[in-house]
Amino acid sequence: MTLLRLSAFLLVISAWWAAPAALAQAEDEPELPAGVSEEAEDDGPPSTLSLAQFREAVAKVQMEGFHRMPEMSQDGDHGLILVSPPERAFYVMAQRASIGEKFEKGAAGKLSRFTHNGHEAFFAQLKDEEGEEMAFIIVKYPEHRMGLFLSAKPVVRRAELMKLLAQVAL
Repeated sequence: MTLLRLSAFLLVISAWWAAPAALAQAEDEPELPAGVSEEAEDDGPPSTLSLAQFREAVAKVQMEGFHRMPEMSQDGDHGLILVSPPERAFYVMAQRASIGEKFEKGAAGKLSRFTHNGHEAFFAQLKDEEGEEMAFIIVKYPEHRMGLFLSAKPVVRRAELMKLLAQVAL
């Protein structure tokens, strides 16, 4: 469920940049109260981190050879993607705490815990639903009811994700 939600979020981000007309059509569809999707309701309350706060936190994030896409937000989750041909990307996402908790349970036994700037964090490497290798870091921010999720496609080593994490000012 969690990896599926992450995949759906990444597809929405991709669609947003690749096909603005598709999103314009989606905007015409009726929304749930308070702009929350049915799927997001299943994942608990949204984080309290605003999009403006997220933008400020990721303002200096960059990786050599990667192009920054505009930050976006959906159902209280925020994201930034850095892209580079051919089909390479780094993802920085602020997601509701329950999503991070599901990743933590799903990766039990395959994660290594650490502390980042006084916040509990963990790194895990596993296979997703399609059998692709996936590595990620999640830093917990209970004061914002969220987890900061960092990942890359194709999979990268922990050190690369730590370089990315070091640039986030939360």
